[in-house]
Amino acid sequence: MKYVLKTTYPCLVKAKNEECELDENDMLEIEDEDTLLIYPEDASSLPFYINLNCPKESQFLSIFPQDNHTLLLLEQLQRLKIVHKQNLSFAGKNCEVAVCGQKIWFDFNNTRVEYFCPHPCKEYNIFKLKDFACIQFEEDLYSFSTKHNKLTHFCGNAEINGDFLTLTKSFNDSAGRQRNAKYKFEEDITVEEENFTHNASTGKSQLVPYQLMESVKAKDYEFALSLLSENLKSQIDSAQIREFFGNFSSFLPLSTTEFITISGKNKNYVKFSLRENLIDDITVDAL
Repeated sequence: MKYVLKTTYPCLVKAKNEECELDENDMLEIEDEDTLLIYPEDASSLPFYINLNCPKESQFLSIFPQDNHTLLLLEQLQRLKIVHKQNLSFAGKNCEVAVCGQKIWFDFNNTRVEYFCPHPCKEYNIFKLKDFACIQFEEDLYSFSTKHNKLTHFCGNAEINGDFLTLTKSFNDSAGRQRNAKYKFEEDITVEEENFTHNASTGKSQLVPYQLMESVKAKDYEFALSLLSENLKSQIDSAQIREFFGNFSSFLPLSTTEFITISGKNKNYVKFSLRENLIDDITVDAL
């Protein structure tokens, strides 16, 4: 894959075997590289990297496919931000729904709930569903309960049909996992149906701990149970697995049996013991 890199600010770009300085007048052609490290000249801006095997748009990067290459545009964070607002009426009271850069907020009845989205917020739809104010992006949907001042985030392809939300999320993990769920919007949001599908087999001992970490991250606890030995399954159920690991956002492999889980500022060290290609013991310690 051939890439062309343009920047809107002076920076240092490091590739595998070389580095160069760029400014607004330069253009860098890139081939046969996996990762780029970007160091902005402005000391107030943090360095970041671009994974060329699977580049994704972010607040720092825009991607434009061309005929014979892909244009990567480094964009500086804008200090001037445009706020898009829309008012929705609930029982005669207005709820202000706003999108500003990657931040969204819901302002209702003297309470504002804000959230910084971890994805681009270029195209969206604002609407109401019963007592909920909603913002729908390409693969993310946010619903704010005007009854309880509670914000709920749904990840995946969402479809609304009456009072029901159908959600499909592909995790692109080693199990080819897909989560299918159906929710009903009433006084609260209730789960009507939920199931996971997989297209990968289990049983390879060196992959079992990694598969379990993927399963717990995806909240696919039944699949996680299938990776445990009979001895461990007699001591723990799916609810206990959920409580044991907590709600981590990412994990880092240290070896085939050792991992670090990350949830905000909290980090845990996880170690597995195997017996006959299944997990027979788990230890979790705070770091």
